[in-house]
Amino acid sequence: MVATGTVASVAGCSSTCPDEGAPDPSHTVESGIENPGFETVPDGSWPLPRFDAANTGYAPVQMKTTAPSVSWQADVSPSATGGEDTSVSAVVVADETVVLATPTGVVALSLRDGTEQWRREFTPATVPSAVDIGDGATSPVIANGRVFLATADGIAALEVADGAVAWRNTDTAGAGVPTVTDDALFVPTTDGVARFDTDDGNRQWTADADGTRLAVADDTVVVAGTEIVAIDAATGVVQWRRSDRPGGHPVVSDGTVYVSNTYGDLLGRSLTDGTEQWRLDNRRSLEFPVVTPEGVYAIERPGEASSATFAFDRVDDGPPEPRWCSEIKLGGAVTAAADDAVFTFQREDGLTAFTTRFGEAVWQYPVEYQAVSLAILDGGVVGVSPDGTVVALGGE
Repeated sequence: MVATGTVASVAGCSSTCPDEGAPDPSHTVESGIENPGFETVPDGSWPLPRFDAANTGYAPVQMKTTAPSVSWQADVSPSATGGEDTSVSAVVVADETVVLATPTGVVALSLRDGTEQWRREFTPATVPSAVDIGDGATSPVIANGRVFLATADGIAALEVADGAVAWRNTDTAGAGVPTVTDDALFVPTTDGVARFDTDDGNRQWTADADGTRLAVADDTVVVAGTEIVAIDAATGVVQWRRSDRPGGHPVVSDGTVYVSNTYGDLLGRSLTDGTEQWRLDNRRSLEFPVVTPEGVYAIERPGEASSATFAFDRVDDGPPEPRWCSEIKLGGAVTAAADDAVFTFQREDGLTAFTTRFGEAVWQYPVEYQAVSLAILDGGVVGVSPDGTVVALGGE
């Protein structure tokens, strides 16, 4: 790990991070250990794939331990999730329940010990993976005691407690990852982006916007597809469009839309009118931004060379300024952040937890797969592999 306040761009296809060598964590989590579950169930929730409707990927909690262990492990997908071409979805957590979608349905696990609570057969819509592992089932989202899912033949709402179907809307098919607020569900569909009533599934409007991932903040829906589109959340009226060719999730924080485009630039646009506020284009493809109140974290993936985790300080009225970077191996993604830790997956070394301030590698969970997602809780971390292996880490 090195500070990067004066890092300059490096010629060729290598990372611009001057750090050399993989992170050297202080603690390595042993895998495959039998454990009956959490002694104390973690507090908090992670109700959407990126924590909140704005897709920040940031949970306002702190690590309980710097030396976690495996609390439990579960396989949710018999026969390789029903197909080798589609991975399971991201996990979401609420009401002491872990929920995710497989290619053949929705599964709920106990947060305490990973035991299966219920399973319902559906065919979730699929979306291209954000981490280059093929197509994946769209993630469910949770709000007000219900699980919402975009499926190949409609939109469904299930009760978190037992999986009972609360309502189904088959007027249109799901086409992307939904997001939910206290009173509305927003879903990419085959007709466009639509708003549904969370109580009864009534479709309230459909906007002309093509995309598979959404962010909602300040009464605005931001759609990432072939372009960035902003929509009035109440009326469905398109407010602005920009041809940024976004990759992955749009993120919204404090009136700024964070966009990682297919050209490798990380840029900020005004949520109000879409004007460009700043652009980071002197690095080698910054992707998967996670945004906290003080910082921005992203992976620099230069192609065939090693990748790097970058931490930036947010700056008023200007582009984020580099704080530290750490070289990792090929591939990877910043998946989530807490108050004092940022979590990075890489294909060969697994999950690494860095301190947010100085980028020190605190611990590492060495697994061969690249996780689909993480849920960061107050006292635990839950992750899932593409083939449906769910792992919970914790410790005092």
